[in-house]
Amino acid sequence: MTIVSKYIALKNYVPIGLPAEENFEIKSKEINLDNEKNIHVQNTWISVDPYMRARMTERKNYKPPFNLGEEMEGYAVGIVKKTNNSNFKEGDAVFSNFGMRDNFVCNKNDLKKIDTSDVPIQTYLGPLGMTGQTAYIGLFNYGKLKAGQSILVSSAGGSVGSTVCQIAKNLGCKVYASTGSDEKAEWLKNNLKVDHAFNYNKVENLVLHLKEVCPEGFDLYFDNVGGDFLESAIFRMKNFGRIVICGRISQMNVTTAPIGLKNMAHVLVKRLTIKGFLIFDHENDTEPFESDMKNWIRNNKVKFKETVYEGLESAPKAFIDLLNGKNIGKMLVKI
Repeated sequence: MTIVSKYIALKNYVPIGLPAEENFEIKSKEINLDNEKNIHVQNTWISVDPYMRARMTERKNYKPPFNLGEEMEGYAVGIVKKTNNSNFKEGDAVFSNFGMRDNFVCNKNDLKKIDTSDVPIQTYLGPLGMTGQTAYIGLFNYGKLKAGQSILVSSAGGSVGSTVCQIAKNLGCKVYASTGSDEKAEWLKNNLKVDHAFNYNKVENLVLHLKEVCPEGFDLYFDNVGGDFLESAIFRMKNFGRIVICGRISQMNVTTAPIGLKNMAHVLVKRLTIKGFLIFDHENDTEPFESDMKNWIRNNKVKFKETVYEGLESAPKAFIDLLNGKNIGKMLVKI
């Protein structure tokens, strides 16, 4: 049986600056079930994530560059349409790394069955997927967060940041959330019940603002942006505080050389711990993350908001809008 797969390909590399829709193209090709690739999956939702930006250059990174003209990759959930493999049956809900396309064929090792009996299937691209796992691993494995501590979260209106805020609140922590719009700040305060949320674009002096709202300083800073915000946070950390480096979105699309930290003396004097991490090193660390997250979702202690674009053709725009901070919560494309 011949199947036509439609997919998003990268037309040219973008070494600096923000990608544009003309950097992408929509292509199609015929695919077939065979003895090796014996499972056909129809994607229903695909994810666009900031890490994909690093794969749009030829520079060596933690993931190889996308191949020009070929299918881009990304996380996706879908339904098995046809299978010649006894491990899967038609109608199974599955998770894969075959995003940025409407359907595909693969073998059993490329898929993970997911349980959608009490959550929407796209939850596995949000709090039960890489988003939630990043927040969980970052907070506990690297941030060593404990009940009652104070935590500062940047890019808190996004998928990872908003999950970090909720997990910390579940531990009884005081949560201070920075975001890029008034709408996101209101959502964080009114819906996620953080202790303080603010639009950093309206803050004249970030160090003074952080001192005003949290005079005693922060035990933990969960950094999603890097740059000037990281430098300001260092000034307001407690002695022996921890900083978890999860992202650097403020520097991802810059066209000039980034400026390094100028206050490293504070790292020394305060005996701070700064750790970077990649969730790809923890893909198999599913427990206790999945059990805890399912319990929080079931008890409405983790809520998830989605910004949804319709149709595969909208994926490049969804990705660019994600980099521009136009999402609240998780950015998804519904196929």
